[in-house]
Amino acid sequence: MKEKNVRFGEYGLAGVFHSPREEASTCVITCHGLYSSKDSEKYVGVAHRFCREGLAVLRFDFRGCGESGGRFEETSLAGRMEDLEDALDFVQEQGYETVGVMGSSLGGTVAVLTTAKDKRVKALVTWATPCRLDELFRVEVISGLEKLRQDVSKYDVVKAVKEAHCPVLIIHGSLDEQVPLSHAEVLYENANEPKNVQIIEGANHRLTNPSHRRRAVELTLDWFKEHLKRKNMA
Repeated sequence: MKEKNVRFGEYGLAGVFHSPREEASTCVITCHGLYSSKDSEKYVGVAHRFCREGLAVLRFDFRGCGESGGRFEETSLAGRMEDLEDALDFVQEQGYETVGVMGSSLGGTVAVLTTAKDKRVKALVTWATPCRLDELFRVEVISGLEKLRQDVSKYDVVKAVKEAHCPVLIIHGSLDEQVPLSHAEVLYENANEPKNVQIIEGANHRLTNPSHRRRAVELTLDWFKEHLKRKNMA
């Protein structure tokens, strides 16, 4: 596996591009959550595991996070969607036309909203992803993130998943303490076929138990191998 530090987009988004030893034809982009970054153990683990199976991976920091430019206080759904579009542009410029997106928590929300309007996403996986943002943000105090608060009422995630015309896998922990399990059920009910939902018993929001995280990684890998490689062979 090769790792290369990259920069792209208006905000100088920082990414790490992982390419398998053998030339790959498919790529997966990972989208981190609100307070996370590309360097979270889960995304590093995903990149290493996927590369061993012949999938390239781009993990990157949204603007204002990690090593990317911008201010975290300016975080918004609109901004993060633009960042994911820039990531899609980047992997397309590298020659990858068969691309999947995986997002965790708010990164999953951004992934759903972007997939609804960007046909370049050929398969989607969400982990612990909220879809009823007004409900969630009423009980979660987010200090200093006024742009994000204003954005919450502008986007309909349920409508977006209905418009996401690609295979969708929804993964959620049964003991998620931040995003109720009902959000996964709503996403699944409204997604188009082919779709699947996998509830990991006993798992919390961050999938901190190593066995729970490994289960999520393997489910995600199998989904992308089935649906991305199938599209690439079509």
